[in-house]
Amino acid sequence: MNKKKVLINAQKSGAKVKVIYKAGSQSNHAREIIPIAITNNQVFAQCLNSNTKKSFYISKLKILTDQEYENLTKWNQNFIPVTDYEKYEIQRNQRKKMVYNLCYCVILILTMVILFVYFTLKSKIS
Repeated sequence: MNKKKVLINAQKSGAKVKVIYKAGSQSNHAREIIPIAITNNQVFAQCLNSNTKKSFYISKLKILTDQEYENLTKWNQNFIPVTDYEKYEIQRNQRKKMVYNLCYCVILILTMVILFVYFTLKSKIS
């Protein structure tokens, strides 16, 4: 059965689907979702790991069997479900701000270097 049919059947019955999503905040981690709505290329679902509603691209989903899910979550020491989503969001936003600030500083320094080179060359030409 293809992924979309599995998701549609789960949506109709309200069943959980065990998946790996190859993108997002918990990329390549096993998670359980409950599909709410399905479009051509996306599924909107309740993610039980983060207890939030999210959208997932169907092409980036891998449907897991119960055994695959159990193997990944039972023995994978890196599997850590997000239990405190607010704390996770705060940390994620802090990381984003750091990256933005770093980019801003790099752009500022590059601008200063370019201006320095420009005025240095301009003064030598005059």
